[in-house]
Amino acid sequence: MRALAELVMRGQKHAAVVAVVAALLPLLYWISAAAVALVTLRRGPSDGAGLLVWAILPAGVWTYSGDPTPLVVIAGTYVLAILLRQTVSWPRVLMLALPLGALMALLLETALSGVIGQMVEMTQQLLEQSTTSAEADKLLTTETLNAILVGGLSAVHTAMILLSLILARSWQSGLYNPGGFQQEFHQMRLPATYTALLLAALVLGSQVGLEIWRWLPLVLLPWIICGIALIHGSVAKRDLGRSWLVGFYLAVVFFGPYMILLLVAAAVLDSFVDFRSRMPVKN
Repeated sequence: MRALAELVMRGQKHAAVVAVVAALLPLLYWISAAAVALVTLRRGPSDGAGLLVWAILPAGVWTYSGDPTPLVVIAGTYVLAILLRQTVSWPRVLMLALPLGALMALLLETALSGVIGQMVEMTQQLLEQSTTSAEADKLLTTETLNAILVGGLSAVHTAMILLSLILARSWQSGLYNPGGFQQEFHQMRLPATYTALLLAALVLGSQVGLEIWRWLPLVLLPWIICGIALIHGSVAKRDLGRSWLVGFYLAVVFFGPYMILLLVAAAVLDSFVDFRSRMPVKN
């Protein structure tokens, strides 16, 4: 990965080749997004925009063929890279990612309406096979299923944008400030004000009748990322070794929903308590 980052920063032509080829190849658009973000972080929005134009060309082809994901992820990563360069604040980036994800939810619902409809029908058929039709109607209506799928898609796309930005930041740190990103990530947490706003939005949204299932995965995303940062920062501060991180990610794989809830709860508490500042350093 370091060699790829060096190639991107070697010059605009090399960066354009990486961005175009990665955007053309299936499932490698995140590399193109990270390349655009790296140039933006290091050289500014103007140079980043020049590379963005090259990356959008193949991404536009994918969009025309029915898959807007590369275009959405590359463009979204560029926007957040500008914010990170200007503010050098991960909490602000995580919070701005939420309205960006909400906008993507509306775009994806329109662009992928046919695919989402097919997924809703397949899910309903599976529910009807496992339960009676009356029970299935009570469990999940068509509208609820549509909201869940759209919310999940928007959260996944937003997560891909944030991960591409994190990759770009780690590339920048590796090339120009070794160890800098690790320190940033280990200290990443949402301030209490931001957490209070998110909690209030969830409570008020459920009270006024908003589709909570549509927005819940997206709202939880900043806490999930900060929860992962809390684990990494705590392991590093206590010098527990990589085996603890391996165990953590295995637990995420095998106990996914439960671990997600634990990460969210830990991140919420960390916003008010700041566990890492109270944690003693291992001698």
